[in-house]
Amino acid sequence: MEISNNGRAADLAKILLGVQETDRTHNKKTASQQTQSQDRVQISERAKELQRLRAAAEQPDAERDARVGQIQQSVEGGTYTVDGKKVADAMIRHVLTDAVL
Repeated sequence: MEISNNGRAADLAKILLGVQETDRTHNKKTASQQTQSQDRVQISERAKELQRLRAAAEQPDAERDARVGQIQQSVEGGTYTVDGKKVADAMIRHVLTDAVL
């Protein structure tokens, strides 16, 4: 089978190539237009606050690390005891706080 540049195949190729060339020139124009304008980023106050909180949360806490170490040693040594009343009080406080908020 031989395909020549005459007929529908050639017309279709011209249409497709013409569309592609138009897209290329349009992309070039938008790229040059983009270099002329400057992009700006604005960070909302809420995003800044979230960044600050994340940074604070990522800071090491020596007191917490020491307390976790003590509890870990107690659990491993078998001397860790849990006061059921304190746990229940904390759970109730937590539920009530969530209900209010």
